[in-house]
Amino acid sequence: MNRTILSAALILALAPAPLLAAPKARPAAVSEAPVWRSAWGNAPIAPQAVARPGEARAFTDVTVRQVMRLNAGGDAVRLRLSNELNERPLAVGAITLAPADADGKILGAPIAVTVGGKAEFTIPPGAPVLTDPVVLPVKAMDYVSAAIFYVGTQAPAGHRVRLFVAPPGNHVAKDAIPGEQALKGPGLVSGVEVRGSGEAPVLVAIGDSITEGSGSTPNADKGWPEQLAARLAARGQGWSVVNMGVGGGRLLREVSGPSALSRFDRDVLSVAGVKAVVVLEGINDIGRPAQPGFAADAVTSEDLIAGYRQLIARAHARGVKIYGGVIPPFEGAAYYHDKGEATRAAVNAWIRTGGEFDGVIDFDAVLRDPAKPSQLRVETHGGDHLHPNDAGYALMAEAADKAVFSGK
Repeated sequence: MNRTILSAALILALAPAPLLAAPKARPAAVSEAPVWRSAWGNAPIAPQAVARPGEARAFTDVTVRQVMRLNAGGDAVRLRLSNELNERPLAVGAITLAPADADGKILGAPIAVTVGGKAEFTIPPGAPVLTDPVVLPVKAMDYVSAAIFYVGTQAPAGHRVRLFVAPPGNHVAKDAIPGEQALKGPGLVSGVEVRGSGEAPVLVAIGDSITEGSGSTPNADKGWPEQLAARLAARGQGWSVVNMGVGGGRLLREVSGPSALSRFDRDVLSVAGVKAVVVLEGINDIGRPAQPGFAADAVTSEDLIAGYRQLIARAHARGVKIYGGVIPPFEGAAYYHDKGEATRAAVNAWIRTGGEFDGVIDFDAVLRDPAKPSQLRVETHGGDHLHPNDAGYALMAEAADKAVFSGK
């Protein structure tokens, strides 16, 4: 091989991986087996010791509804019910599934949901279950309502979400339940999968409260992963986006829930159809040591980089692309400190230039104040100098779209 040919070969070999694109259409004559992929999900959280004001902690012989917006369509639906962080069995008396609107109103006749053909079942401690498929054609941006009747007193170990809690009794078969109360509490449903044909790629976003959507309009799907999903659906891009953010989460240590390192396999690699993951984690590792009682949790940039490398290796071992989110500014936040800002700068420099992620999403660049780069632009946050508002999350979604999907 001459030098010219060898140089060309080296250039091709060292070129960056292509950006993710929409699945290519296949000839109609090709028969493809049905494929399940995640259309919605969240990360289970350990049960609370005490309920917060205005929140439910446990349920006794009542019907509780959970409403989810689907980010992909299909001809059938099944639910993932999580008891993974509980030490006791969880008894379910009945479940139904129905179409709904964004406000949670049921729009059609509820359909019975079973597990192994049984309407009443118990989820073992430390385990999830997948329900049997329910024939319910859905499309991206549709809402569904899962009504669950709990037998006895049950305390799900679920993500805290908006719930509709009915008066005592089994009301799952009703298409309107008088007396429901909207509360925040642990949701039993941790995932919704849809069945379709052909390629069915999923992007998972893992992170802390910024990925979870804190600071956005409540119950309006305005976090950056949700706004990214809406952008992709509007273009018919074919990808689903699943939000696995946990408020208070850290990369290296437990706070509100397991660290990203400890939950990565469960919350990312086990998601049906996952092909890519975006990691935006580390600001709580950096900021928390400035708070009373957490000085021993101080981290260096080298500590965080070692954690990212673990996630990169685990993703690549499963053939999953992994994108690094550049950490936005936090000066003015309750736990800001100058040493933490130096750590953030060092970590961000590595994310941008280290070349170990498959790609980089520069959330910092779209949110920082040009006049003071250590702070968020005033119009992008609601006042806490940490969590973006709807407009800030829209900028993050646009940045992710451009970096990963070449969107405009």
